[in-house]
Amino acid sequence: MIRRLLCLAASVMCAALLPGQGLFRDTTVLDVTIATELKVLIRDRDSTRFVPHAATLTYRTAAGESKTVPITLRARGHFRRQARNCDFPPLKFAVDKKDARETLFQGNSNLKITTNCRPASTEYEQYVLSEYLLYRAYQAVSPRFFRTRLARITYHDRAAQMADVVSWAFFIEDDKEVAQRYGLSLEKTKGALFRDLDPDQLAVTSLFEHMAANTDWSISGQHNIALMRDSVGSIFPVAYDFDWSGAVNARYSFPDARLNIKQVTERLYRGPCKTVPEWQPTIQRFVAARPRIEALYAAVPAFEARRASTALSYFADFYKIVGDPKATKNALVNGCLPDGN
Repeated sequence: MIRRLLCLAASVMCAALLPGQGLFRDTTVLDVTIATELKVLIRDRDSTRFVPHAATLTYRTAAGESKTVPITLRARGHFRRQARNCDFPPLKFAVDKKDARETLFQGNSNLKITTNCRPASTEYEQYVLSEYLLYRAYQAVSPRFFRTRLARITYHDRAAQMADVVSWAFFIEDDKEVAQRYGLSLEKTKGALFRDLDPDQLAVTSLFEHMAANTDWSISGQHNIALMRDSVGSIFPVAYDFDWSGAVNARYSFPDARLNIKQVTERLYRGPCKTVPEWQPTIQRFVAARPRIEALYAAVPAFEARRASTALSYFADFYKIVGDPKATKNALVNGCLPDGN
């Protein structure tokens, strides 16, 4: 009987590990080729429509075997989907479960791809790597997060009307699959206030947004924040999309005029009100994670050393603030938002 129970428990554990176990288990760079009618895809710029584009995705397994998976692509987003802002749109792809079976994408029926806005630009290549590193840094401090996988993608035009586009990108876990992984459900109703949310997850997320100097997020509007509810009604805010943060400092980013800051590199706290003593457990979480975060910025060889140095210096300024009670009060207490953002 005990052996049967142990076997049953093992099977349950294995089933729980299935979603995303291939793609997101590894952090090495994934070399991928995506073949589609590329020129048609790039010209798909109407953000009010979601047009499916048939494609294939090819990668090599750890054993060196080539695997090709039929997928459906679509352009996504708003700002970066507009041709005046970006040469290449962000993407989302879907794969049928039967096609994903026994591939790296088993358990991931939908995925976002953060693409390079201007693939011909070295500077914009660095923006992709910088945002990817922020996702990994958030993972180092937050109990709940979106998983990512860095990739070097070759986009091939089946119609042979344009040359291949080769660029950095990263895959982002779908919000439904994030919620499922934590045993949660997505909360789609907008208008949530700070008091409606799990206070620990809210504190971690708010402090991370401040560390990254990201003001481009909203709880009530669910802008770059996914809300996930558990079975007893607790709601957890999980952050994503960091490309408009000061830590990335993309050429195209600018702060909302209502915030009264001149550039995205100016830190402005937009989270809940807590006293300095109440902040200490969350601050200690960030202090403990600092070596891991700094190690991340040395682990991606393609990320320019000068940019890594600038980012770590920028984070060092944050750690000086949270290491000084007076500075913490000025930054996080005096300018807090009592109800929501």
